[in-house]
Amino acid sequence: MPDMQPLISDFVLKLKRRKVEGSHAVARQTAELLRSVVSQHRMGSTNQAAALADAIHAVGEHLIAANPIELAVGNTVRRVLHIIKEEDISFTAVGIEGLSVTAVSDDECDSGNDDRPTLSAAVLASHARNALRAPSLQTLLDDIPVSTALSHSSSSAGDSDGKTGDKSLKTRKLKHDVIAAIGDLIEEIDTCYDQISEQAVEHIHQNEVILTLGRSRTVKEFLYAAKEKKRSFRVFVAEGAPRYQGHALAKELVEKGVQTTVITDSAVFAMISRVNMVIVGVHAIMANGGVIAPVGMNMVALAAQRHAVPFVVVAGSHKYSGWYSSSKCCQSNV
Repeated sequence: MPDMQPLISDFVLKLKRRKVEGSHAVARQTAELLRSVVSQHRMGSTNQAAALADAIHAVGEHLIAANPIELAVGNTVRRVLHIIKEEDISFTAVGIEGLSVTAVSDDECDSGNDDRPTLSAAVLASHARNALRAPSLQTLLDDIPVSTALSHSSSSAGDSDGKTGDKSLKTRKLKHDVIAAIGDLIEEIDTCYDQISEQAVEHIHQNEVILTLGRSRTVKEFLYAAKEKKRSFRVFVAEGAPRYQGHALAKELVEKGVQTTVITDSAVFAMISRVNMVIVGVHAIMANGGVIAPVGMNMVALAAQRHAVPFVVVAGSHKYSGWYSSSKCCQSNV
């Protein structure tokens, strides 16, 4: 992909120099870059999905190495790889629709009765299970080598389709569908704040007292939405040392008419008994329910656990990570 190399190098440089800040901006720009990679990728005659997945995987390795602590890059790369795998499975399922099912064993061959290719019931059932399997967080972020999984399914579908013209049409449709699906992913990233804010009135009730830590745009939009729905509540904002971003969030909430009080991080345990709910944002959500969060979040989670206060984490889907957390302290209330 010589045409894409300047764009890839430029984005890698931005990640290294921290010119792209925030998981939302990083995830969106990563998805846009990968969509361009798919668009410019030259598809071969065989194993198109596997070759496309290899290209995405190679670019993703460079992006992750540029800023390993920004997990949104790796999360977005895995989402795109999952999209390619899903599209290839759907093509395979469509390709086997015209194949007849036979119950004969592999060593029995009776090709004189029917010219159509046949599949055993077990093989057809296996493909159907893969195609109809409901997506989950575990399968979405499963870090299995995609090219290995796709190589077999792509070659199987290619063998059943003997015409070169049909293969070319399938290749173009595969690329088009992958690009469209990545576009849907970008739209999902863009609208994550609105989708999360729609649930604010279900969690925040009248005259409640809420505690948060530091500054999170997701939390801010969540509280804004509750205020716009005429919810009356009070917010305690722990300042979030050493960056003290809680002061910035408190100022923004006051400008919107939310009753807000800034407290020191050390006062969290003293105030937690007066709180109805803790609402926080995080850097990443791990596969086992743990979180990577700002400094001081562990203390807030332990205080909430001690006083049985609901602990709510608000985050977009681009923050879901396939890694596992070794810490268990935050999981009981998240």
